[in-house]
Amino acid sequence: MQQKHQQHGHEREHVHVHAQHYEKDEGGSRLWLVGGIALLIVALVYSGVLLMHSRTKAASGSNLDLVQIPFDTGHDEKGMAVGDRNAPVVVREFADFQCPACGGFEPVIQQMRKEYVDTGKVRFVFFDMPLEEQHHNAMMAAQVARCAGYQDQYWQMHDLLYAKQAEWADSKNAVDTFLGYTDSLGLDHGKILSCIRTGSTHQAVVLSQGYGEALGLHATPTFAVNSQGHIGGATYTDLKALIDAQLAAGAKQ
Repeated sequence: MQQKHQQHGHEREHVHVHAQHYEKDEGGSRLWLVGGIALLIVALVYSGVLLMHSRTKAASGSNLDLVQIPFDTGHDEKGMAVGDRNAPVVVREFADFQCPACGGFEPVIQQMRKEYVDTGKVRFVFFDMPLEEQHHNAMMAAQVARCAGYQDQYWQMHDLLYAKQAEWADSKNAVDTFLGYTDSLGLDHGKILSCIRTGSTHQAVVLSQGYGEALGLHATPTFAVNSQGHIGGATYTDLKALIDAQLAAGAKQ
C-alpha cells in the first residue's frame, strides 16, 4: 500500500509539473501575444504618421519637411517688408547676414522676389535673427542694413551684405567695410556713421530677433510660406511649389 501511494504521489507530481510547464508556456504565449499586438499598434501609428506626413508634402507640392508656425501678422512690422500689402501670400524669412547657409539661400530668395514679389503675388518680410554667439559681425550688419533703410536703401544694402558676405564675415573691423558699401551705394556716409555709433537701429533688430525666439525658432535660415514653415534653405523649385500651392488655395494667413 505504501508503495502504491508513492506511485500515485509520483503521478500527481508528474501531472503537476506538466501543469506548471503548461502555465509557463501559456504565460509566455500571452506575453508574446501582447508584445506582438503592441508592436502592431506602434507600426500602424507610425504608418499613419508617415501617411499624414506624405499627404502634407503632397498637398504642399513640395518635398520639404514642413512645420506650422502660428504667425501674428501684427508682428510683421518687426521685420523689413517689401511687396503688395494685399498680396495673397506672405513669405517670411528669419535670417542672419553672416550665416553661410543664409548666404547660400539668398539667390533663391532673390529669384522669388523677382518672380513673385515684383509682380504683386507675394509680400516678403525679412526678420533679423543674428546668432551673435557664432557670428560676431551679424548684429552690426543687421543694424547697418536698417541704417541704410533710413535713406530708402535697405534692400540694396541687404543684397550687398549677402553678396559680399565672405569679404566682411571674419573681419575684425567690419564697420569700415560696411561704410565702404555705404559709399558704393551713394548713401550719406556721415548719417550712416552716426546711426551706427548711436545704435539707433539696435532695438529694432533686437525686437525682430526676439519675435523669432518667441516663435520657437533657433536656426537660420528658417522661412515660411504663409504658415507653412521650413527650417533650413530650399531649392527654388520647392519654394515655388509651396508658393503656387498657397496661391491656388487663395488663403492668406
